[in-house]
Amino acid sequence: MSEQGRRLLRDVLRARHVLGHDVPDPGPPNGPLPLEDADDVRRWFAEHRDDVVAAIRVGDDTAVELLAHAWHALPADVDGRWPLELYDRAAPLAAALPASGPLAAAFRAGAEVLRGRGSLRPAAALGMRELAVWRHLDDPEPTVDALHALAATYRAQGRLHRVVGCADEVLELRVRHGDQDAVARALTDLGSLMIEADRLGTAVNYLTRAVKACEGGGPVPDRARAQVLLGRALWLSGDEGAGRRWLRRVLPDLADDDARAVRELLDLPVGAPPGSVPEQGHQERGQRAERGLRP
Repeated sequence: MSEQGRRLLRDVLRARHVLGHDVPDPGPPNGPLPLEDADDVRRWFAEHRDDVVAAIRVGDDTAVELLAHAWHALPADVDGRWPLELYDRAAPLAAALPASGPLAAAFRAGAEVLRGRGSLRPAAALGMRELAVWRHLDDPEPTVDALHALAATYRAQGRLHRVVGCADEVLELRVRHGDQDAVARALTDLGSLMIEADRLGTAVNYLTRAVKACEGGGPVPDRARAQVLLGRALWLSGDEGAGRRWLRRVLPDLADDDARAVRELLDLPVGAPPGSVPEQGHQERGQRAERGLRP
């Protein structure tokens, strides 16, 4: 990378620091612009479009780092052509660096920015490119993270079948690598998605398997979530009696929030639809929404 590329990277890091991001302060800018507030950052991007594009096109490690940080440094009201300009520069890098973890991180950054701006098709394309890198490296945890991120984009697109496809692949990975607690969570996630898709028989199947997978003593919140969702799936599938019996059976083992929700269900008159059951706490709901799973 040329000296100019390194200077651009330093300025982009400075821009992120000015915008309040959790990055070290790289020091003062290299040029005459002070980069002290968001207005300065907007002016910097307006003046350096061609320079940044040319530097990323080089395709070395510094170019990849510049791409990743540039996504995050874009102010919310920056010229709308900027994100798509970076997207166009990302595509050639995918072919040139098929096994680059830093490039996968840059793709994730771009997908998040584009999704936040409503550019869902290119966001999905970057998500698939990130996933391809981690598949190539055969690294299970980043692959699962990439699948969750891609599912969030599919969720924003309203493509539930694609969300299900991501969850299916997560389950396959968990089974292959033998993590019983993670298998149980993946089964529960699929069961929840099947309820959402109104595929209730399939939901009961996945959730029954999830409950069985939790019998070895998995985390209590995971076990409770699978148990409550199974009761709801049974009820929704038309066997209200089985759903009620199951919920009564697991009620003594549930913590306060889950127990309260289940009591509300059991207090419904016979024949009433069971409605929704809250997931495990506000933080968990937020994390699941980020993964494209139903909150």
